[in-house]
Amino acid sequence: MNRNNGRNSAFTLIELLVVIAIIAILAAILFPVFAQARAKARQISCVSNVKQAALGVLMYVQDYDETLPMLDNNGHCIYGDVPCATPDWGDPGVQTDTPAMFYSVVMPYIKNNDLGFCPEIGKSRWQGSIPAYTGKAYDPVMDQKGLYYGSFAQVAVNILLVEWGARGSIAAIQRPADIVMLVADSTWDNGAPATSSGVGNTGVWPNMPGSSCFDWGQGWTWYVHNPLRGRAGSRANVESGRASVAFVDGHVKSMDYRNLERCDFNTQAGRWAYTFWDYRW
Repeated sequence: MNRNNGRNSAFTLIELLVVIAIIAILAAILFPVFAQARAKARQISCVSNVKQAALGVLMYVQDYDETLPMLDNNGHCIYGDVPCATPDWGDPGVQTDTPAMFYSVVMPYIKNNDLGFCPEIGKSRWQGSIPAYTGKAYDPVMDQKGLYYGSFAQVAVNILLVEWGARGSIAAIQRPADIVMLVADSTWDNGAPATSSGVGNTGVWPNMPGSSCFDWGQGWTWYVHNPLRGRAGSRANVESGRASVAFVDGHVKSMDYRNLERCDFNTQAGRWAYTFWDYRW
């Protein structure tokens, strides 16, 4: 006869502590991996969205004599002109206006507003951000018409192509497979409420201060995917990661900020130039 002298089998306190310690170690190892996997999935979703946007732009180009839509398709002004037709860059206008900004014009070819947003930032929250950026009350009619959506688009066009040089002509772009056309997950600036409310910038350009290619001022080209950890400064969460980019020929990929804003010496031009942005050479 087997006897246990009245004692039941059980874990000792030391054994329980060891098990808890092992679980804690595994959690510390796996949680960052899970977070990275989720971030990668969001990035892949964003690449897919901007691919659809790029196809919509190229369909527009085929219908309009190989020309990209202007940033402001009223055709009455370039950013900074006063007075200026609306909607404009950062100015959605009034209820009676027709959506005329770049992304609004190509939307009939895309036919899905959700493709203008990426999971890392999410859909724009206009109720709180419109008063902050326009000084006017949020208007649900303007929201429904897409006036906010176009004037603060998260899918932003390379403004060098449509305003400052090429003026939308595909024929003027020397290297269509290398030149940026669209950047997804754009934000108006690097602070709240832009980053917290998903307020896009509509148009972007390279923004590496101090480089030999710094021609156009701060470009608000942000990199919200997988930012570098431990980087100091208030812009660490938006300018040190990856961006989802569509090129003029239609192909799309995720690019690291250090590569996308490369400044190389162009032997043809005899000057330093942004490799993926300057369409002239």
